[in-house]
Amino acid sequence: MNTVPILGIPVAQTTKSEFVPHVLNELLHTEHAITIVTANPEIIMLAKENHNYERLLKASSYVVADGIGVVIGAKMLGTPIAERIPGYELVHEFMNTAAPGHNRFFFYGAKPGVAQEAATKAKELYPQIDVVGVCDGYGNDGDGDEVAAKAAVSEPDFIFVATGAPKQEEWIALHKKKFPHTVMMGVGGSFDVLSGTVDRAPDIFIKLNLEWFHRLITQPTRAKRMLKIPQFLLAVNKAKKHL
Repeated sequence: MNTVPILGIPVAQTTKSEFVPHVLNELLHTEHAITIVTANPEIIMLAKENHNYERLLKASSYVVADGIGVVIGAKMLGTPIAERIPGYELVHEFMNTAAPGHNRFFFYGAKPGVAQEAATKAKELYPQIDVVGVCDGYGNDGDGDEVAAKAAVSEPDFIFVATGAPKQEEWIALHKKKFPHTVMMGVGGSFDVLSGTVDRAPDIFIKLNLEWFHRLITQPTRAKRMLKIPQFLLAVNKAKKHL
C-alpha cells in the first residue's frame, strides 16, 4: 500500500472502503501481527518529540489519517490523502465485516466498566462477532503484561486498545509477537463512544470534518491538547518550505 510521508511518518494513501477489505484479506494469510495506528496531529507531533514513539509508528503495519489535520497537512505538502479514516469507524467496519472464523475480538482499555459496556453494545450491533475478552485500562484486570497473557490465551483475531497515545502503541509494539495472526489497533476514546459514555459529534460536525471542534466545546479540558493542531500545521508549513 502506498504511503505519504508527513513529518517523517508514512501515512497510508487509501480510503476506508479500500483499507478494510485489504486488512481483512491480509489477516487470512499473515504470519505476523497487523498493527494499525490511527493518527491525528497530536500523535504525529508526539512522535516528533519522542524518537522511540516515532520509531514505533514507522514500524507499524499501517498508519491511517484519523484526524482532518493530517489530511490538510498532506494536501499542504502536495501529496493529498483521499480521505480521513476515523479509528472509531474502523472499529465498526472490522466488527461488521470480519469473516466467519476470524471474528474474535478482545477489548482492552478505558475506565472500569466502560470496555465491558462497549463489548455489550458491540454484541448487540454485531451478533455475529465473538468478544473473547475484556480488560479495563486502569489495572483492575492486571498490568499490561498480564493483560497480554490473558489476551493470548483467548486467541483473538482483533485487539482494540483504548489506553491513549502513546501507551496503546507502546503496548502493541511490546506484545505483538504474542499475536501472529491478529489485527492490533489503538482506538483512543472509541470505547467511551461505543459504550454511550461519551456522545459522538452530531452528523453535521462529522460531515464538515469538525469533530475536533465538537470535542473542544464539549470537553474543554482538551484545549491544551488541541494546541497540537496549529503546531502540527506550522511544522508542516515549515517542512514544505524545505521541499
